[in-house]
Amino acid sequence: MWTNSNLETVIDALNEMIPMQGSVPNINKNRCLERFRTAQNVVYDIFNNGLGNRGKQLKVLKLKKHDLALPEYYGNNGYYAGNWDQVKEMVEPAFEKVILDAAKEQGIKLNLVPSTETGILELEAA
Repeated sequence: MWTNSNLETVIDALNEMIPMQGSVPNINKNRCLERFRTAQNVVYDIFNNGLGNRGKQLKVLKLKKHDLALPEYYGNNGYYAGNWDQVKEMVEPAFEKVILDAAKEQGIKLNLVPSTETGILELEAA
């Protein structure tokens, strides 16, 4: 994953609850899980395609495309490479909220654990 590496085990636990294709079952009871599924697809598209495929779904993260410093082509006049650090700074907190809301809805217990690599505290699915 490109963002929220401190929540990797939580993301893995949520991904086990998502079907390989389509929406989650019983969307009315699993609204946050469905929002996580959609947001995860949008985050993938941001960092792999510069939001070329799922621009209309960006609202799931409550962000606007013009707020992200994504790469842009200006025809023959030039190219802006984007600012991926800025994009990550904008996307990460928005996606973190979606992840934590889905974990809470699904009853995933979370433990605060120091990372063995960095020593930074991470949330881990219990």
